[in-house]
Formats: sequence, structure tokens, C-alpha cells
Amino acid sequence: MVLIDRSAAHRSTRSESLVWAIEAVSETSWRADVEIPRSHWLCHPTPDRVPVTLLAEAFRQAGMAICVAGLGMGQSVHFVVSSMTVRVVPESLRFPRFGALEGTLDVRFAGVKHRKGIPHVLEVEYELPGIASGRVDARVLVDRDYRAIRRNAAALDDEVRAFGGELIEPIAREADHVTARLGVDESDPFFFDHPVDHLPGMLLLHSAAVVHEREHGAPPRFLTVAFPAFGELRAETVVEAAISTHGVDTEFTQDGRLIATATTDARTGAWPETKEPGPTASKISIADGPGADPGRSDQHPVPGP
Repeated sequence: MVLIDRSAAHRSTRSESLVWAIEAVSETSWRADVEIPRSHWLCHPTPDRVPVTLLAEAFRQAGMAICVAGLGMGQSVHFVVSSMTVRVVPESLRFPRFGALEGTLDVRFAGVKHRKGIPHVLEVEYELPGIASGRVDARVLVDRDYRAIRRNAAALDDEVRAFGGELIEPIAREADHVTARLGVDESDPFFFDHPVDHLPGMLLLHSAAVVHEREHGAPPRFLTVAFPAFGELRAETVVEAAISTHGVDTEFTQDGRLIATATTDARTGAWPETKEPGPTASKISIADGPGADPGRSDQHPVPGP
């Protein structure tokens, strides 16, 4: 068993680590002890309910811990995600009366493709028995390749752009179609706990969950998100949401460029089929949440498998 230093400053963790320890079961299977605290700010204003975003975050952190601490990939690699899916088992997932939600997460590397002897394409499945399950499709990039595809990103500066408005600011509504703007608060201690040169993918995942809860009155029990392009940090992001009886189909665009799509559903056992990401999808650091290849002609392509 590998114990994880939860106080260590590491770019793979958010403001609070959810993973205690990891243990190898076989060459392709691991276990990770996870703890989701009811005190996390994402639990407010309903501190008894477990946010689907924190389940996704537990999957993300477990995958990073296994790859870095367990498989020895090193801290200089970027785990780039093309898609992430979370399925919640209970109809209403809530914290115990006292303390955190604790469990042992089963992690299975369902598919691994190597490039130059190093894992390059990962298909990872997660199960927190009786609570949730999910899947992450990702690639592993060395820092040189990541910097190449992001060489035209806006330079980081010391300015922090706080935002006091709503995360989802409605612009218009026509029947079951909602148009809104995404409100980005760079002072947020969870989504912006370390420097980023792009819009955090986990913020987009969380935004899709927020849209669903606003429309259906409860968190989604199914959420899948894919990333066909990087979201630029300070570009205006438009949210287009198509509301259905049980869920929401959401698109995030910047200047007409699609950066993410998400599907949510309120049901269990009747989830929609997840769509495989397109050939240009899958390039953003899992350390910063899910994301994708910018697919722009002014950037170098990411090497294939």
C-alpha cells in the first residue's frame, strides 16, 4: 500500500485531497481509499448531499495518484482527458449523519497503449461499490509535448480576476432551450488552486451538473462530458442547454468554437449511451480536470498513440 501525503503541495491535487492511500491488486487493478468531506465548500448550501463533482474529483485524484506514485510516471507528465463519465447508484446520494463519505475505490486500467515504451493512451474504469462508478479516457503527455500544443496560450500573470456573480448567468430562454454565460471566478480555491493556462475542465463538468440541478431540482445521477477543444481562460464562454424530461444536453462554446459537450440524466439504469470523442478530442491535463485538444492550425498536433 502506498500512503498519499495529503498535505503535500502537488499539482495533481485540489485544495483538499480526497485520496488517502492506493494499493495494487494486479497489473491492471488498484484500490484507492477515498474520503469526501461534508465540509467541502462545494457541499454548500446543502451540506448533507454529495456533489457529483466531488465524485468525479475523487476519480481524477485516484487516477493521478496511481499513475504518479504507483506506476512511477513522474510528476512532469500531463494526463490529458478526452472524456469523463460518472454514474451515481443511489437515488439520493447523501453523507452519513456524522463525518465524511468514505469508501474503497476500485480502479481498473481497461486499456493501455504505449508510445516509446511509456503508457500513452489510458482507458480507466472506476467503481465505488454501492455509491458510484465511472470512466475516464485520457492520454499521457510529457511536458515538452504539452507546452508545444499550448505555445500560443495567453501568458499567465499575477492578476486574479474575482467574480461575484452567478456561475451560470442566463441570457435567454426559448421553450426548453437556455442560453447563458459562464461566470469564471479565478479566486476560487477549488478550480484555481494552482496556475492554469486554460479554462479548467472540472469547472465545465461542475457547470453541467449545476445546469441540470437548476432545471430538475436535484443533482444528476449520470453525467458524461467530452472536450473537443481547450477552453481559453479569459475568453467569454457561452452555455447552450437543451432541457429534456430527464436530463440536459449542454454545449460550451467560445467565439463559436465548441470546447465541451455534456449530457446529464436524472435516472439510474437507463443512462444514455456515451459518445466516443472525435479524433481531435482529448488534450488537457487531468491535473487541471478534463479537457481536450485545441485542434487549431496554429498549434502543433499532439503525437498519436
